Amino acid sequence: MSAAPIPQTLPPPREALTPSAAVGMFVLLLLAYAVNAMDRMVFPILLVEVRGEYGFSLEAAGLQATVFALGMGLAGLPAGWLQRTLGRKWTIVAGTLVFSFATALTAASTGFMDMLLWRVLSGVGEALQLAAIITVASSAFPARRGVAIGSINVAFAVGSVIGPALGSGLLESYGTWRAPMLAYGAIGVALAIAVLLLVSPRLTELDSSAGSTLHIGGAGTLLSRNPLVLAVITVLFGLTDFAFIGLYASYLRGQLDFAPSGAGFVVGLSGLAAFASPLGGYLADRMSPRILLPALNLGVAACGCALFLGPGSAAWQAPFSFLFGLFASSGLYVAAASYLVKSVSSEAVSRAAGLFVACIYVAAGLAGLLFSSLIAAAGWITAAMVQIVGFSALGAVLALILRPHLFSKANTPQDH
Repeated sequence: MSAAPIPQTLPPPREALTPSAAVGMFVLLLLAYAVNAMDRMVFPILLVEVRGEYGFSLEAAGLQATVFALGMGLAGLPAGWLQRTLGRKWTIVAGTLVFSFATALTAASTGFMDMLLWRVLSGVGEALQLAAIITVASSAFPARRGVAIGSINVAFAVGSVIGPALGSGLLESYGTWRAPMLAYGAIGVALAIAVLLLVSPRLTELDSSAGSTLHIGGAGTLLSRNPLVLAVITVLFGLTDFAFIGLYASYLRGQLDFAPSGAGFVVGLSGLAAFASPLGGYLADRMSPRILLPALNLGVAACGCALFLGPGSAAWQAPFSFLFGLFASSGLYVAAASYLVKSVSSEAVSRAAGLFVACIYVAAGLAGLLFSSLIAAAGWITAAMVQIVGFSALGAVLALILRPHLFSKANTPQDH
């Protein structure tokens, strides 16, 4: 076992950002990320108009709404390379611009194939942006990495709330589904320019540009035990969570006879739970992954049992939908990202962030197909017990073979 590296000298105080400046710049990065959620949540609402204009089948329209996950999954690992080549700030700017232009160009689509291209590219842009922001959160706030990463999920939740409301208003005001797409594209470009002008490299490139070692320990390669185990846990979680996100509403309406408004309310409660993401990050900062990850996975599994084996009333489904979101979106999503970046050394953090994005969104792209195939073969209950409950239980077991003492640790007593 090699000796721990000797920490390098921290930058002089005059070179460091004040805490308020660092937080302010990070909030600007989060605003840029929130625009992604605005588009993700509004596009399904616009599908009625899109289908009416282009004559898409329901399956084709559904693919347009979810194919961004393929772009995110494919771009996850290259995002780590791009951060090391361009730097994190320029990767965030590039990702925001790619996403924004792809969103705007969706409005100029002439048919199915070019619209599909723009939706995939929007996912590529989001992957570049998200992976780089996770890396910044880990490096700029070393003592509170989990909370910082959790705040990214809150930004997505904020965009998820604003996006449909603003998009619906624009649709009604201008009478075209193109209005929200063009507006969100323009907002994204404006925020990319703001990031370029207002965010300092002293925040985004802190551990490299300042020459400081903010974390000590951790694996030097993604092929080590802890990163590989966490990658598998992340894939299992992606297959579980996005199966729920994609088809739980169909279960409520088709099997439990919920009205559309009732199903929307129950499903919305799971998304509302994402606002508790900083709590998940707080726990990830303070608890061993061998304790927290099994607990969260078993919480998801228990909620899956309650939702698909329990009563079909709204009074039963609603609280367990919220708890599912609490354990999944606020818990496992944040904890998996936090532990993955903590499992590697400072030099490998950008690659770990890219690995997380690749694992979660490649799984997302396959989750609905796998779940629907299981439903067709064995019915809703069996499918849920296998993919939602079974995969979560497997993730809990795998977490027990992690080696927490090999994770990286903050080298500074407080954030810089």
